[in-house]
Amino acid sequence: MTPHELPELLQRAMAISFVGIGIGLVVVHTLLVTLAAQRSTLAPRQRLVIAGSVGVYLIAWLAVAIIFGDRNNFPLERENLRLPLSLIVAFGPQLLGILALFLWRPLRQVNSAMPRTWLIWVQIDRVAGFIFLLYLYYGILPASFAIPAAVGDFLTGVTAPFVALALARRQRHAVIWATAWNLFGILDMIVAPAAAFLSRAAVIGMYPLNLVPLFIGPPISILAHVYSIRNLHVAASSVAAGGVSTSFERPGPQENALGTA
Repeated sequence: MTPHELPELLQRAMAISFVGIGIGLVVVHTLLVTLAAQRSTLAPRQRLVIAGSVGVYLIAWLAVAIIFGDRNNFPLERENLRLPLSLIVAFGPQLLGILALFLWRPLRQVNSAMPRTWLIWVQIDRVAGFIFLLYLYYGILPASFAIPAAVGDFLTGVTAPFVALALARRQRHAVIWATAWNLFGILDMIVAPAAAFLSRAAVIGMYPLNLVPLFIGPPISILAHVYSIRNLHVAASSVAAGGVSTSFERPGPQENALGTA
């Protein structure tokens, strides 16, 4: 082992962990969309198209991130191009996902049909942000990046269950708190890359750690936050339009059984 490098066994464990988290996110998000599509008023064929499109989109995004992230798989003659290309890999699909939410009506319907807690529970994986502290311990990442990135991610992930349960229990001001939680999560995902840039932490060149900025970190997390905020807003607007005085709809039998909102 050379200075400022993880032990080989730990490096392999991190590679398995990051790829595993990425695959898990693809599976979970695709499953949530599939289940939400079943709750919508879309025709069966449209439900299948939505679920399939989201699955293919996420699989392709993760595959490109893995291939591009490993210098051995994707060498560049001009390494100074890696950063701008990384931004395209990370945020190109994210922007496509945000545009699709507002321009593709069936996707909006699926987002509206999704229980409000689902896109909050899915962010529980953010507790894994403490891994940045491991890289700090071995002197690979500077404290000015590793600490805010680890703390922000951990706080977002560890508070996700409390926010989701508040929504499920129809607690007062739960929607406001959930929206604030989403905004905090987005802010964390903006602060972390900014800290990496200011501290010159070369995360983009560190495989498998660079799967965080390429897919499993800011790109898909911000996307989930945006979808969650719209989901909360639509649900609250529907209740208000129905003339209900409270901030929440009364749950159906299935929602009561699942504890979802």
